[in-house]
Amino acid sequence: MTLGPLSVSAQPMPGAGASTDGGALFSQYFFLKLGFSFMVGLAMGFALKVAFKIALFVVGLLLLSLFGLQLAGVIDVNWSGMEIHYDGLATWLGAAAGSFFGYVGDNLTSAASFFAGLAVGLKL
Repeated sequence: MTLGPLSVSAQPMPGAGASTDGGALFSQYFFLKLGFSFMVGLAMGFALKVAFKIALFVVGLLLLSLFGLQLAGVIDVNWSGMEIHYDGLATWLGAAAGSFFGYVGDNLTSAASFFAGLAVGLKL
């Protein structure tokens, strides 16, 4: 079949059988069969991925502006003091995230399904 300068072949690609087709596996019903815990994990993983990207973008712009202002001589930044505050924040955030994921894992019917959904959500 020819559509202008493009042509479409009705022949399947060699080696593209039903056993290697992944599109049928990931249909709209596939995710609904995985359960509530998986869907909660998937939604949280995707939301965390988006939030991390936005947060890294904002922090990157802030750091670029600090470097620029320090280079121009407008401000003087104590980078070692910032590192100490960052280490404390990272320690607190790690503990808070661990307790939050422990709480979620304890209150959902399947913690393994939740973490599988979280991993898929972070990957999407």
